[in-house]
Amino acid sequence: MNRVAIIGGSGFIGHNLTGFLTKNGYHVTILDRNEPKMDVDYRIIDIMDKDNLITNLQNVDSVIHLAAMVGVDSCRLNVDEVMNINFTGTRNVVEACKKNKIKKLLFSSSSEVYGDGVKCPFEETDIKLPKSTYGKAKLNSEEYLRSEAKDDFIVRVVRYFNVYGPSQRTDFVINRLLDKAYQGKELSIYGDGSQTRCFTYITDILMGTYLAFIHEGNFYEDFNIGNDFPVTINDLAEKIVDVLGSKSEVKYIPYGSEGVRDKNMEIYRRIPSINKAKSLLGYEPKVSLEQGLRKVIGERFGNKISIS
Repeated sequence: MNRVAIIGGSGFIGHNLTGFLTKNGYHVTILDRNEPKMDVDYRIIDIMDKDNLITNLQNVDSVIHLAAMVGVDSCRLNVDEVMNINFTGTRNVVEACKKNKIKKLLFSSSSEVYGDGVKCPFEETDIKLPKSTYGKAKLNSEEYLRSEAKDDFIVRVVRYFNVYGPSQRTDFVINRLLDKAYQGKELSIYGDGSQTRCFTYITDILMGTYLAFIHEGNFYEDFNIGNDFPVTINDLAEKIVDVLGSKSEVKYIPYGSEGVRDKNMEIYRRIPSINKAKSLLGYEPKVSLEQGLRKVIGERFGNKISIS
């Protein structure tokens, strides 16, 4: 049986990925500061404690590294901590893997590394222009991983594009807007709402991650994992109101006010090319935004509303 350790496995993506891999015959161990809400082998770790990582990564074949400090505002307000956890922590993971002769590491990066990009859609070979410290830490980690990858240490990097799903935290945009629309409250949108995103349902993220994980190619490969159907935040809000049958109205909040990030920190377009993942992995996202919204609404609010 393949033994996989998921670092950060108690989080939204990690929880779902654990279930997915378990069903596909893997023995999964979650390494996290927080106890998972499922019956699985679990070990308490902090990625800043390298010795603890080395100890707890014994008898493991492969590692999936999802642990990171996340959240736009949390990262914006804690710059030094973000770089320390998200870059230095990744370096600790690599050193622990090598100490235990682990032969494969998959690292979850982010579309944030592209910033607004030099062109759209973003391709893996494009110049990376991250705006945020979070994006810079992820890019530093990617570059470090590329330098460490070898024939006996396979590295896969997946850049996620706007993941969402039912059990995600409510400070992420889709669940935040759904909560407000469900309650009939104003939907707060930053700027003018013309920012474009490609929201990707969790099951499509899991499949893309798995396909990258099992891919047998060069010792270093990176993939955009998402869908390539952009939507503006205005269109997202309109779709949520429509699907819920809500009477909520939109309130626009200028950048730099009410605790909102400054305009120069906003990413205005975030659209991936997924041609590489399609070609090398056979990856094909299946869930449209409307289908995904209905799944989230059905699981979060049940039969309290009609979503037919």
